[in-house]
Amino acid sequence: MNRAYVSCIKKLRELTGVEDLSVNPPATIKAMDSHYIPTSTRVALAALRKVYPDEKFFQQEMVKRKAEWTKIDENQQATPAQEAAYISWPNVIKFRDEYYEDMSPVQRILLALYTYIPPARPDYTPMRIVAKKPRTLEEGMNYLVRGKAPYFLFHAYKTQKHFGDVTVKIPVKLRQEIDTYLGETPGEYLFEDNGVPWTSARLAETFKKIFQKFHGLDFGITMMRHSYTTMYHKGSRPISEMKTVAKKMMHGPLQNMAYRFIKLED
Repeated sequence: MNRAYVSCIKKLRELTGVEDLSVNPPATIKAMDSHYIPTSTRVALAALRKVYPDEKFFQQEMVKRKAEWTKIDENQQATPAQEAAYISWPNVIKFRDEYYEDMSPVQRILLALYTYIPPARPDYTPMRIVAKKPRTLEEGMNYLVRGKAPYFLFHAYKTQKHFGDVTVKIPVKLRQEIDTYLGETPGEYLFEDNGVPWTSARLAETFKKIFQKFHGLDFGITMMRHSYTTMYHKGSRPISEMKTVAKKMMHGPLQNMAYRFIKLED
């Protein structure tokens, strides 16, 4: 049984106080609805069906909710403002490279961070640069761990309480960009001014100005994440791969899928 199912069953047993969740199916469903958002009930019910295949109540709940889930999927449409600001992922990559030589070191590294790996939120600040993982992680701090196999360690981010610390390996091309950037702008933090790390708002605004300056487009980090997930979920993907990508974006698989604009997948 996959980890998502195990997590759901464990949580439901904790919420209901019983080991056998089929003893009182309505109580189990009530606990599920009190804890999970509608999109996540799909996973919870699938887990219940897996563990209790003979319990018809859980099957009936899946049938009853199918229309609701379908409606949620169909409503994953961009607003007029979002659609006007939307850039397809292939064009994001094209735009990244088009003015590369004209960009500042900060602009280059920002685009590299958000295109060579699945785009995170503005969580690259505060990000301390270290040679190895600290024994004790500082509250409110993320890390760039350099070495033979460098990686990002996200310890302070929006959904950390749910997903825990997340490590993201740094591919070769991104590592080269980071090395070049730090050679030109050394410091204790990845983004700083006179030793003081940037705020996440400063990072997000600086990112947004790149597309405003070079392309006259109102395109920020959130739309970047929409663009990536819209591209990524076009077509069929193995669930294991979907979980890996979602984790790198600090999402659950269903939350990650909800970021895509179905209409713009064509």
